Amino acid sequence: MTEQDTRTDWQLDRAETMARGGMVAAKTPLAAEAGVAMLRGGGNAVDAAVATAFAAGVVEPWMNGLGGGGYLVAHLAERGETVTVEYPMVAPAGATAGMFRLSGKGVDSALFGWPATVDNANVVGHRAVAIPGTVAGLALALERFGTVSLARAMESAIAHAEDGFPVTWHTTLTIARDLANLRRFPATAAVYLDTAGNPPASIEQTNLPRLRQPDLARTLRSIADEGPAAFYEGAFAAAAAEHLAAHGGVHTRADFATYAAEIGHPLSIPYRDAYVHTVGGGSGGTSLAQTLRLIDGFDLAAHGHNSPETLHLIAQAFRVAFADRFAYLADPDHIDVPLDRLLSVEYARDRAAGISAEPLSGPPSAGDRSRLGVTHQKPPSVPEYVRDGSTTHLGVIDAAGNAVSLTQTLLSGWGSRVVIPGTGVLLNNGMMWFDPEPGRPNSVAGGKRPLSNMAPALITHDGRVVSIGASGGRKIQNCNAQLVANLVDFAMGMQAAINAPRIDASIHALAVSVRLPATTRERLAALGHRLSVRDERLFTGEFASPVGILRDSDGTLHGGADPFYFPATVIGLDR
Repeated sequence: MTEQDTRTDWQLDRAETMARGGMVAAKTPLAAEAGVAMLRGGGNAVDAAVATAFAAGVVEPWMNGLGGGGYLVAHLAERGETVTVEYPMVAPAGATAGMFRLSGKGVDSALFGWPATVDNANVVGHRAVAIPGTVAGLALALERFGTVSLARAMESAIAHAEDGFPVTWHTTLTIARDLANLRRFPATAAVYLDTAGNPPASIEQTNLPRLRQPDLARTLRSIADEGPAAFYEGAFAAAAAEHLAAHGGVHTRADFATYAAEIGHPLSIPYRDAYVHTVGGGSGGTSLAQTLRLIDGFDLAAHGHNSPETLHLIAQAFRVAFADRFAYLADPDHIDVPLDRLLSVEYARDRAAGISAEPLSGPPSAGDRSRLGVTHQKPPSVPEYVRDGSTTHLGVIDAAGNAVSLTQTLLSGWGSRVVIPGTGVLLNNGMMWFDPEPGRPNSVAGGKRPLSNMAPALITHDGRVVSIGASGGRKIQNCNAQLVANLVDFAMGMQAAINAPRIDASIHALAVSVRLPATTRERLAALGHRLSVRDERLFTGEFASPVGILRDSDGTLHGGADPFYFPATVIGLDR
């Protein structure tokens, strides 16, 4: 008798959520409920997105918050207009290209694999902090496109900070993962750890302990009462500038006072018979758009969903977009960035000519700088690897068809790990987005926006509106491109598009889901891809973590969320 392996496979799935009166998708239930309360009270999608985002900053403090930044794309149905609100983190004016000394000890131990710096100063601590944009961005979005007051939109966030949110196993594990760093900063430990310096933990399934943030509640209430000036020009800015400067930072009150979020036009590109609307400049949206330009030249549907042929083609497109990203993308206000040429049909056609069904001959190089019209001679950044980022994403579509896709972050988990004493505000480590080596397009400079990975997107297609996006650092761009292909090329439903196994080319090896058939993986290896097979589990973050909402032409809403991210939630309202 022949022995057989009878082990079971770990499989997770979610059922698609359906409704007609509005829908919110977020990475935690309490944040989603804040948005649904706004819709239930008559607010529009922007009101709901802002309420969800403020609440997320309280109940997912390791992911995002007042001390971070982000981007959103909004479709305003009645106006027939799509807009962006950009509120990224910005380097303080005193930042310089050489402010982080390279240690010469390989690459950093954090998210992006940049050259390592002395004391890991661009990753953890006061010098890693960039000027945050969340408060300015959310307030601006609400003022221009919402219908409720800032105080109303912040009610849930304030309540969760004052009353606390339940400490689940997920909360405990998230704190425990970074316990050593959180203990380094007394004000941070006082907020997130118990009196013994350990993560708060729940003993039973019911009657969970609560994590209360009274200092943060006071800061939130001051913003609700006085507007964003309370954050950027008042007591918080004074306390932050003083505390950061006292610990080696170059931040000043003027850096906070001069911060401004911006309203802009989306980067909108055709894909098949759909349009994809995302953010541009030095964001992940530019690379997402370039990727879609490249794969638009191939008939993926004819090859079949997740076939070796399809995955081989899109993996090459991902590599091309990353090669150009690290060579040319940065803040266009600080360096010549050939955005129009990079995203042109002609350039996509030229680059796609190097993508084929044949086995790989080697990694792609960046596009020709003379053809792109690049005037500088700065060498590209060469990151070594990528790990998952700690970012949040949310989507909202209301009954009228207004839609929002919003991504915001502290950058890595727990950001800089620095809480400004007396404020409860955990600050980002946005300076880590910059290449710490001088002389690169994305090197540090005062007042410069770092190259970020956020790529919130909306799709308009055959009478439908779709809000998609993800958390997950550099993995976001490849994830969103595959979601677009799943929805447009393969006519999948929202949850099915999210559930489908993915690949990711943001590391040197091609990350492939173990859920792809072994024959598919073997064929990809035969085509020259060095594979890193990823076994997805709860909390492992092997791929980006998406949520999405699709509104059919008849007004029916379909919501989906990452089955491998336990707290992700979709809530729909019936009329």
